[in-house]
Amino acid sequence: MGCSISPLDKESDDYKMILKYLETTYEPVKVGDVEYKVSVDNIFVVESSACPSVDEIKKLPNRFLLWCGTQSSNLLRHLHRGFLPAICSLPVPEATRYGFTAVDRPEGFLVLAVASLGDVITEIKSPPEDTKSLEDKKVGVKGLGRKKTDESEHFVWQDDIKVPCGRLVPSDNKDSVLEYNEYAVYDPKQVSIRFLVGVKYEEKNAVMEPE
Repeated sequence: MGCSISPLDKESDDYKMILKYLETTYEPVKVGDVEYKVSVDNIFVVESSACPSVDEIKKLPNRFLLWCGTQSSNLLRHLHRGFLPAICSLPVPEATRYGFTAVDRPEGFLVLAVASLGDVITEIKSPPEDTKSLEDKKVGVKGLGRKKTDESEHFVWQDDIKVPCGRLVPSDNKDSVLEYNEYAVYDPKQVSIRFLVGVKYEEKNAVMEPE
């Protein structure tokens, strides 16, 4: 498949960083009237020949480590072929909604990718009806949501990759149709899948019945 996947040491700085990133920016997933929380089972390091390396992405401008939303059924395709034709990178609450499978299948995966948004970042408050011009120009897009991560808590990883980790706070874009700040990259050469985060969805405030 042209891809290697290896477990990340749970005592490593990267493992602790990812846990902090998830726990700090997380809000419960709501499916119908039920809310779900997530717990991390395992984190895996990904090296895929279909994606540029992190070192290659580091040569590009405006680099971020971002949560990416995808259904678990699409993971093999992404690992084998990369994110095609585009990748939407989202805060944890949105990513967990994409990764949710079903009530009777509580396990899922979240993706962390290193992405370059390019020289110029286009900011929008609503999704464009036609993304073809954005795809043709290979521009990076930042959707301005009603919530954002607290910028005072952001930090950098591997010296120069921005990690927008922080508590979710209200933004100045109260009229936006987007709930959270979101990112989209339309050139697969600007995205490198770096980590798979295995998670388990659990009903919030669930009471276990005795057998």
